[in-house]
Amino acid sequence: MPVSRTTEAPELPAIVAARGFFVCRAAGGLSPSRRRPKARGAAAGHRPGPGSAARAACEAGRLDLVQKVLTEYRDALGSLRLDQNRHNAADKAIRGCQVTDGFENLSDYDFERLVADLLTAEWSTHVESFPRGRDGGVDLRVLGPTDTSLRLASGDELVVQCKHHPLASYDEIKGGLAKEAKKAIVNEASRYLLATSARLTRLNKKSIVDLYSKRIAEADILGREDIAALVRRHPAVERATPKLWMLSGSLLSSLLHHMESLRSENLRSELTRLQRTFVETKFIAKARETIDELGICILAGPPGVGKTTTAHILLLQLMAEGWEPITAVGDVRELEAQISTNAKQVLFFDDFLGQNSLDAKLKVGGDSELVRLLRLVEADPRKIFIMTTRDYVLRQAQQSYERLNHEIFDASRVSVKSEALSLHEKAHILYNQLYFSPLRSLARQSPSKDYVKVACHPKFNPRLTEAAISLLTRANGLHRHPRNGKPKDQPLPQSSSPTVPARLLEALERPEGLWDHVLRYQLTELQRDILLARYSFGTIVVRVDELYKAVRSMYQLNGQHCLEVDLDAAISVLDGDLLHLNWEDRKNFAVAGLNPGLADAVGDFLLRYPDQLQGIVRSAPFYEQVRTLAGLCGYFVRNQPPSGVFSPRLVELEQDMLKGVERTLFTAGALTSSLPLIRPRYEWYEIIGERLKLYLALCGLTGQTPPQQMIEDAINGVLVNVRKMRASHLLALAQTLRAAIPTNWRPTRTRFEHGLLKRMSNPRDVEEWSILRDIIDVVPVTDDFLRNMEDKFDEFAQFQIDEIVDQLQDDPNGDEEASIDEIKAVATQWSRAVDTWEAEQLIEEQLQESDGKGFAPDDDAGPTRPPHRQYTPSAGNIDPVRLFDLL
Repeated sequence: MPVSRTTEAPELPAIVAARGFFVCRAAGGLSPSRRRPKARGAAAGHRPGPGSAARAACEAGRLDLVQKVLTEYRDALGSLRLDQNRHNAADKAIRGCQVTDGFENLSDYDFERLVADLLTAEWSTHVESFPRGRDGGVDLRVLGPTDTSLRLASGDELVVQCKHHPLASYDEIKGGLAKEAKKAIVNEASRYLLATSARLTRLNKKSIVDLYSKRIAEADILGREDIAALVRRHPAVERATPKLWMLSGSLLSSLLHHMESLRSENLRSELTRLQRTFVETKFIAKARETIDELGICILAGPPGVGKTTTAHILLLQLMAEGWEPITAVGDVRELEAQISTNAKQVLFFDDFLGQNSLDAKLKVGGDSELVRLLRLVEADPRKIFIMTTRDYVLRQAQQSYERLNHEIFDASRVSVKSEALSLHEKAHILYNQLYFSPLRSLARQSPSKDYVKVACHPKFNPRLTEAAISLLTRANGLHRHPRNGKPKDQPLPQSSSPTVPARLLEALERPEGLWDHVLRYQLTELQRDILLARYSFGTIVVRVDELYKAVRSMYQLNGQHCLEVDLDAAISVLDGDLLHLNWEDRKNFAVAGLNPGLADAVGDFLLRYPDQLQGIVRSAPFYEQVRTLAGLCGYFVRNQPPSGVFSPRLVELEQDMLKGVERTLFTAGALTSSLPLIRPRYEWYEIIGERLKLYLALCGLTGQTPPQQMIEDAINGVLVNVRKMRASHLLALAQTLRAAIPTNWRPTRTRFEHGLLKRMSNPRDVEEWSILRDIIDVVPVTDDFLRNMEDKFDEFAQFQIDEIVDQLQDDPNGDEEASIDEIKAVATQWSRAVDTWEAEQLIEEQLQESDGKGFAPDDDAGPTRPPHRQYTPSAGNIDPVRLFDLL
């Protein structure tokens, strides 16, 4: 009988429309062009497609219903008489539009642990990992006797076999199941269960029963939908498996929205990558405890131990719980500009003190701003603040910035150290890195015990192992794994010596040689020069055309030329594991900083080969390049000799640095990417204080006298633009000019200070009053000026306090405590008394009323930081040796 028109295409446009919904949401909204077309009419026998039902369920936040609609529609396909090609095409289309439940983010081991935890919760009986090799046919088991619904007698054994194939069809896993069915354990076990992350229809399950010759019950076959149902039935297990809930369920829309709001493209891609590879360590639990108590967490530790990874996991968890992320790239003020009073926001500042002591991100006055922001977060349950820093950088910064010794920095600090990780945590981290790498096929050739040696190494460092895996992948010519789903096995290279574990151990023993070999032997000269030039910009995000300009300048110094086509080809090779590009806009695409491990290696490389360093300094078109390299060589502290530079080149290097600063002193800053809230370019006068400080230090080292015309030009430019400048930048310039300067500069300094005091005579806010007090500590003023400003401050403070009282009376739920603290802190700076009694009484009454009434769970007016609910899995950790058997 001919196939009817209605069975040829069972409303596939609706299926595509349902799929398009998710694609468009990820891109920023539901595009009208992707909506399902209107039906032409209700033909006889026409089955309604899943588009409308799926779309309505998704809009209602019921993604479980979306799964149900699509699953039922898949089963309906089985009853239609389609030829095999059309059936496969329709089945593939439906599988493509499934709502993600997170299973594809799990490794084999993660999936096995999830099944063990789910069955433990379902049966109220301990389900253990069975420590056999991968050919034993047993992943999990329960031994009798049991008192639960399992009703296992003494000596009975229930066995569970786990098969993790989240993106495979039944036809693709059928051959593997046939091999499992022949194993002796199927007959030996009292009861045998099969759990797979592949999608199974009722017909598929019947086929599996036949494969096992009726030795397995259909009810004991758990497909993807069955396991997803168990996840919904046991939310405590779901919470213990963040890889599931961070991108699944009703949280999908919220998380996508927050992802779109992130200003850093690099951070967005990093968060997406982490969904698969991360391991929830004890550091995350400790950090959540600190956040629950203080709302603030400072992750501190040596390079490469997982500070940023831990912070990203925390960020993902909080985003999934409904917190809006706001990030800072280079300045704490970026966070203040994005704060919304009533919104639940998590503030994130990675490497907030820079990656070394000479690359501090805190500008002048930034320490007081940071402390003020920390106090605000501590007092506001709607705000969370996560920061990362290196231990030694924090210690050095605390010596330079008095306010960084505030008690909050000690109370909120969580130390992240690799030696504190358990053997199982280290093994799990290494396993996930290998599992989701194209290197997996090559890695499985080595004995599992060799990988345990890597995890046991006293210098184990997650960043080093990840970098080594990435470089081994590149060296062996293996393709990158697909962005979605499990990586496919790649053809193995002809030679597999040295082994993967041996190379990993070598990286841990000699980390300095890991990137050094790449820089010297695995890159072309142009590729290496791009990395060197990118390093010279420091940690800022720069436009690629500015990076190209810096590279071309290096080549022009030697009479050579660089074509853009060659630069494009070279940078495309580097994109990914060496540097990160944002290719969204060809005109404005940007490049983020180097991987921290690679950045350290590039710095060492430049110090080892000073001719390379000199080439950049002599040709650099941007001040940021000279500043970064001057910091690398130790020229930021007056009379401090460079470290690591060969002494025969010392004088020549000093002269080159000085000429580099002179050449770029009055040039605008490098153009950054067009990210929201970040000005694309800053003018030279905005940080002229820092520039002159470096210039004077280099003049002192070389014995040269700074020319009078230079300071005249600088101060003239500042005074013309003084109203545009931040008070903190003016303070920095005043501090520089009040240090040891040439005698002939002093009249010009006096002219600047007169203009400075005139500009600051009417401070606009609490911050400017604080900075003015710091300026007066540096710049001599008359007694009349000081008394006049003290009187003005009294008026300002009283006005601010009256405003706070009025706001508290109008809105008892307002949060004004942080503002009161700021005014009191600045009043202390000025040695003035302020009357805050009435405002503090209103705040105290507000707190007492809140304690008495409490907040309703759904009361948006008074959210609290929800404690991190943890679930302790009942299944024990797998033996590390067997863990690597799963590769």
